[in-house]
Amino acid sequence: LPELIPRPASWKSGLVMRTRVPAQVHKCHSICDFFGSFGFMVQGVLAVLSFTALIIKRYQETPRRPVNVFKFDAAKNGIGAGLAHFINIFISVIFAGKTDPCPFYLVQILTDTTLIVWLNFIILRKVEQHIQLEWGLNVASGDYGEPPNWRRWLQQVGVWCGVVVGCKLAAACVQWIFVVPLGQMGTIILSPLCFNPHLELFIVLVLLPLLLNAFQFWIVDNYLMSAPDSYKKELPSFPGMYGSFPSVEQR
Repeated sequence: LPELIPRPASWKSGLVMRTRVPAQVHKCHSICDFFGSFGFMVQGVLAVLSFTALIIKRYQETPRRPVNVFKFDAAKNGIGAGLAHFINIFISVIFAGKTDPCPFYLVQILTDTTLIVWLNFIILRKVEQHIQLEWGLNVASGDYGEPPNWRRWLQQVGVWCGVVVGCKLAAACVQWIFVVPLGQMGTIILSPLCFNPHLELFIVLVLLPLLLNAFQFWIVDNYLMSAPDSYKKELPSFPGMYGSFPSVEQR
């Protein structure tokens, strides 16, 4: 039998727990403990820092959104992000089975902040247009009426959460077909960090998600908000980004 490398028992507490691996393989195996006390703390810190990106973004807006509108936009963004986060954990655990879910969690983060962020935008606009055409209900994201009211916000939250869940499930079905190469890709990306648990913890579960989530929050906020015409001209955008689509009468 190959010699085993013993790991300190104290490493088994916290977000990353180590198991024993054959020394001749020259690699280690990490298991993300998402639901440990330290795991919850790190996730909370990430949530706070991600929302900080939205606050910074608001102070760079010209003109700035009213505080009540910004609160509605940020809350809607946060609910969708929280929902996607727990779906990612569930998908990672299912894909991993009895193995390490960390590589699959990393794949989910990379997918969310690249492909799915744009897929969400496209589907959201199509759903908004369909609801307005079929039922005459204005659920254009960011338009809460004057003054802003909770009913419109709740309707938009429902639409947004439906889009997030639908896109995540569709992406998971595609990922399931390529589950083996995706898992291998995630493992290769994490392998240089596995011998330094502190560095691995900081980069993979703090720094990388923080940067990518902040970028995602910033982009998603752009298409969840409703901006005045003068503001739209100053922002990087593409057709339909700010919820502007023809009304039923215009059609």
